[in-house]
Amino acid sequence: LPGHKSTITGGMYNCDINSLSQSCQRVMFDNEAENKQNQWMGVTVQSQGPGGKILVRRRMFVDSAQELRDLTGRCYVLSEDLTINHASDEDGGAWMFCNGRNRGHERFGSCQQGLSATFTKDRHYLVFGAPGAYNWKGVVRMEQKNSSLWEETSFDDGPYEVGDESRLDFANSYLGFSLDSGKMLTKRGQLTIVAGAPRANHSGAVVLLKKDEVKSYMLTAEYILEGAGLASSFGYDLAVLDINGDGWQDIVVGAPQFFIKDGDIGGAIYVYLNKEGAWDKITPKKIEGAAYSMFGLAVENMGDVNLDGYDDVAVGAPYDSNEAGNVYIFHGSPQGLKKAQVLGGKDHNVKLFGYSLAGNMDLDRNNYPDLAIGSLSDSVFVARSVISIEKTVTTTPKELDLTKKNCGENICYGMALYCKQCTMLIFFNNASLLCAKETLRDKLRGIPIEVSVEILNPSTRRKRQNALPNLLPILDSNQDATTVTKVQFIKEGCGADHVCQSDLHLQYKFHTREPNRDVFNPLPEENGVPILSLSDQKDIVLEIKVVNQGEDAYEAQLTSSFPKSLSYSAVRTKSGDKPVTCLANQNGSQADCELGNPFKRDAETTFYIILNTGGISLDTTEIEIDLKLKTTSDQKQLQAIKAKAIVKIQLLLSLSGIAKPSQLYFTGEVKGESAMKLASDVGSPIDYEFRVTNLGKPLKSFGTASMIIQWPKHNSQGKWLLYLMKMTSTGLDSFICSNQDEVNKLGLKEPSVSRTKREIEETPAKEGTVSLFTDKRKYTVLSCEDGAECITFKCPLMGMDSNAVISLRAYLWNSTFLEDYAKLNYIDIIVKASLDFKSSATNIQLKNEPAQARVTVFPERKVALYGGMPWWVILVAILLGLLLLGLLVFLLWKVRTYN
Repeated sequence: LPGHKSTITGGMYNCDINSLSQSCQRVMFDNEAENKQNQWMGVTVQSQGPGGKILVRRRMFVDSAQELRDLTGRCYVLSEDLTINHASDEDGGAWMFCNGRNRGHERFGSCQQGLSATFTKDRHYLVFGAPGAYNWKGVVRMEQKNSSLWEETSFDDGPYEVGDESRLDFANSYLGFSLDSGKMLTKRGQLTIVAGAPRANHSGAVVLLKKDEVKSYMLTAEYILEGAGLASSFGYDLAVLDINGDGWQDIVVGAPQFFIKDGDIGGAIYVYLNKEGAWDKITPKKIEGAAYSMFGLAVENMGDVNLDGYDDVAVGAPYDSNEAGNVYIFHGSPQGLKKAQVLGGKDHNVKLFGYSLAGNMDLDRNNYPDLAIGSLSDSVFVARSVISIEKTVTTTPKELDLTKKNCGENICYGMALYCKQCTMLIFFNNASLLCAKETLRDKLRGIPIEVSVEILNPSTRRKRQNALPNLLPILDSNQDATTVTKVQFIKEGCGADHVCQSDLHLQYKFHTREPNRDVFNPLPEENGVPILSLSDQKDIVLEIKVVNQGEDAYEAQLTSSFPKSLSYSAVRTKSGDKPVTCLANQNGSQADCELGNPFKRDAETTFYIILNTGGISLDTTEIEIDLKLKTTSDQKQLQAIKAKAIVKIQLLLSLSGIAKPSQLYFTGEVKGESAMKLASDVGSPIDYEFRVTNLGKPLKSFGTASMIIQWPKHNSQGKWLLYLMKMTSTGLDSFICSNQDEVNKLGLKEPSVSRTKREIEETPAKEGTVSLFTDKRKYTVLSCEDGAECITFKCPLMGMDSNAVISLRAYLWNSTFLEDYAKLNYIDIIVKASLDFKSSATNIQLKNEPAQARVTVFPERKVALYGGMPWWVILVAILLGLLLLGLLVFLLWKVRTYN
């Protein structure tokens, strides 16, 4: 700048896009005496359009008197001719609302006014973002200094700010980092300011502001759109436009740092389609960019570039293609945005192409809005016009009868072009006459006729020396370059009218498939709906049966569309039927199966579509497959059929239990509870072990499983049966069961290891006794269902993977069995366990088959003698008694005879 020592000042330049000159002229307007080093003049430039004002901003303002360097920012307004009109209240550099207010980063010392700035769509106001104010919370200010409102008899000219000095919101939100406005966002005709805050709540937000109805100097938030991804910079840039042409303005928000862990995503935009101002009821559509591309760093309303009545949008991804950069063009439509084109800088040796965008202005006056793309290179690119051509092909006759020879007749053709505001240059080359050979074998498929259009390269002669060369237009990429039609043959076997009226019918049935075998078993049903219980099977099978009860069906085909939870795997044909071939798309979401050409009258075929179930998750409660029969024959009522099945996920859990030893004896003397000091004083030890085996996926992916143990603690008289000494586990991250206070209830001590081994070795193995006077032995069962008083232990299986074991050490309470069960031959003690599963999903099944551990207890032999004697002892005693009786009788008889 003249008269200044500063060398790095920034500036605004005026460039003529119709000139071949390689230089641009600097616009001189910032000539004050303060230090301008590193002031970044021109960091923001906005235009009101033809006949309007231009706004340019710098980031630093220096107080010359005290040489105070604060990042307050300052904005200049210029007239259309890029000069300051001193007669205009708006023109000049007096736009610096942070200057003169409290300094320091806690207030306005780093407010950076104008980092984003815009004119409202009604041209009444200027809107400034100051994202550094209030400790980088950010401020949005709207003000005006013109007379445009006076002409409408309105004197409510502001200024307006969101927030004030007495209210400090959350810091580091960067409110005002991006700005736009509209008058059809929340209410018809109401001015709404849309401001981005890319660091709000660590993910970003977009705030819709309006004039406060109570405080006339404030802007207040009407709606807040929250960012979804942590540190995604949601709101870094945004655009207001009418995407679907409904008259309501929509919002596109950039989130250039959005990512998904282990995903190939680097940035995103969120498209909010306005629902008559009800922003709290809108679910945005997310469009994601390539990894590391910073897709969404710049978002710009391009206007209606293809003149279809819908606004279009450009999105910059400056780090795409190894930092060469790309710009993605999306066209508006009634359904939302549709990707149309990609502009890249890689082929032109440009870096960070798409770093900034400006559009929605017709610079070359060709009735199409233009787009300016910023990069970190010094090249200029001019876009070419897009031409849309509608092509229609008709043939006469529409069908050829191969039984008639008509090749000698003339072929007539015609062409009509309709062009608006353009010069027509048409070339049509007459080709030679082609006849079908009599040996033609394929008499069913039509003859394709293709018509394509291209733009020929004219002379590159320039109109004038100082103008850019004429740029050739290009064809609309959204239109097919080639139009194809077919001349069909009259099909045989279709009746006297030569019209095939087929009558196709379809039936389906779901099956399971045995592993590695093509053996299919029907699924069970509930209320007529198949039930798919998934365990470890990877495939399910859809049986299709197609019958034609009408005339021949030419080009008969079945199109099957599968949900995301299923994908096509293979096809099998029923033995004896004509093979059916199916062709699936790349991701297996759709398959087209050829049934025959033609599929004859009264024909029938059955085939099996094998589907992979890898996409089924906990959220999958049902599957629905669309089945659509197609044929070129005449059949009007061919509606799609939906094959439905309910999905239930079956957990592959098994439970087993064992007790060691499974048989033992009780003996000793009766002792009171107070006499028990060691666990061995109670009786013989018993080790119980319950094992859970999981053959499926880890349980933590489904929910929480628990083992329920029914422990027989007392008999019906309240006397001890089994004394639980301790509980342990293996295969679990943690082990905490309910009713922990029931473990070692009396606080007994474990006997030493050596003593326990000695007791076990000294315990003789004894056999029971048999009574000669009873037909069956006396016994009883002690379980929770048969009179025992039980304690329930619920043990969550935390962190279980493939298997887990819960072990219980108990002691048989000898005194109870000596007192109450000594006269029995044996007693069965049963401990039962079962599984319980809790999950938020409603489609999980658990076949809960309880397990039990049985211990048989016998009285010791000397106790058992009271209950009976061995049979041979009794037999010998009887024989001896009879012998003595016989001798006595004989002696008495002898004595009588002697007398």
